[in-house]
Amino acid sequence: MNLKRGLFLFSFCLLIFLTAKKCVVFSGEFTNASATLNNARLSFKGALQGTQITGSSLVIIDTTNYPSKSVLQLQNRDTVLINDTNYTVATTIDNANDDTFNLTTGLDASDVSDDLGVYATQSATLTVRLTTISALNNGSFRILVPAASNTAASHDGYPDAGGFEFGKAPSTTAAITCPVTASYGTFSAASTDAQTANINIGGVNYHSFVCDYTGLGAVGTIFDGIGTNEEAFVITNLINPAPKFGTPAHALGQADTYSVIIQHLDSAGTVVDQTTTKVGVVDAVKVSAYIAPQLTFTIGGLPAGTSACGVTTDVPTTELTVPFGDLAIGFFVNAAQRLTVTTNAVNGYAVTVAENDQVARDAHPCSGDGAGDVQCLVDASVTGASHLVAADWTNASTYPGFGYSLHPVTAGITPAFTYNEYSRTFSAKQFADLAATEMAQLIFSRATVTQSDIVNVCYRIAPAATNAAGNYENYLVYTASATF
Repeated sequence: MNLKRGLFLFSFCLLIFLTAKKCVVFSGEFTNASATLNNARLSFKGALQGTQITGSSLVIIDTTNYPSKSVLQLQNRDTVLINDTNYTVATTIDNANDDTFNLTTGLDASDVSDDLGVYATQSATLTVRLTTISALNNGSFRILVPAASNTAASHDGYPDAGGFEFGKAPSTTAAITCPVTASYGTFSAASTDAQTANINIGGVNYHSFVCDYTGLGAVGTIFDGIGTNEEAFVITNLINPAPKFGTPAHALGQADTYSVIIQHLDSAGTVVDQTTTKVGVVDAVKVSAYIAPQLTFTIGGLPAGTSACGVTTDVPTTELTVPFGDLAIGFFVNAAQRLTVTTNAVNGYAVTVAENDQVARDAHPCSGDGAGDVQCLVDASVTGASHLVAADWTNASTYPGFGYSLHPVTAGITPAFTYNEYSRTFSAKQFADLAATEMAQLIFSRATVTQSDIVNVCYRIAPAATNAAGNYENYLVYTASATF
């Protein structure tokens, strides 16, 4: 302390002594002192408004008689304690009353009575940084954190309006971690709730967090944990205050501020240096947006010579056509199209396919499976194949017809089957026949969001010797459905 400052303080104290006979002189304030919360969000403290409905997920709170007056002070995924049960907030309802929120589960029968407590606790770590101005042998650092009272309510585990809650043993309680530095010898930590500490300064009660040390210390020691500096003082598991209640009351969006007192005490417990800092706790800001449901499904053509399903395609395709061209008895003709799906549906998508009828001559209707009708090119006739079951289809002379296989390109897709399943050469199915009242069949899916899932659908056709000459065609219907 410089001479002028000392003479001033001495004269000031002499004046006080002559009038009040008491004066406390501090050497000075710490330099670069700060107190920082890692979570500056207010806790929630309210109660149920009226009897709720057992099993309902909607909760209505009292917005008049408790510190938390708006459900907008809650956020989705918050854990709320109602009576003695923990629930998870799904959504808050922004209406004229701001008194209703929705849970992810229904209320238990024991948690529906009027005026039962509703709490959402916000825990925080308080980091205190400072630079010393005194070297005190066997001294201590004390951090005083404001409490709402000096009663058991200050350490019952429920958030308090007007001060930080200490927590209740044997559950997690607030505690200080002291630095480790040779010049201060050995640090010993002591964390005491407001009721036990019984410290009241200016009408405010305080929790006490003390780091005693056995060394001499030093002037200019930087406790901030930055670079090569000494570690900061860290208080964990504080429960943040609920909104201030009474006068002045909390204003939404405006921080409630609290004074944290940082002290340096000598070996006799006398406060030598002291700095008062401020911390603010405030409502969380709800950020909301809407992303429209999206599903994109495209069918693309592939050129001749494309490698798909273990074969090389013979003819090109377009988005809307699969032109096989001239068919020769006893030979396959192969073609392929590419299906692509993108969706933001949380439960993914499914793609199905069906044909209107068998491939027929000049729009001729095929009865049943078309067998025996010379104007109907039947579905893949390989033994064991149907629209439900796949079989290995490798012989065009013995087993003519029209069928398909699947070749997933993108990893993670769930196909109904694949061309090389069970070590087959070309595992194939018939298309479901709408004319025969067969249901469209799932060909591939995914159970989550995706971008650009690709599956090649491989078509194979071979005519029977008994098929009449002429032009043959049918059409396929693909459907992509998303589950949001």
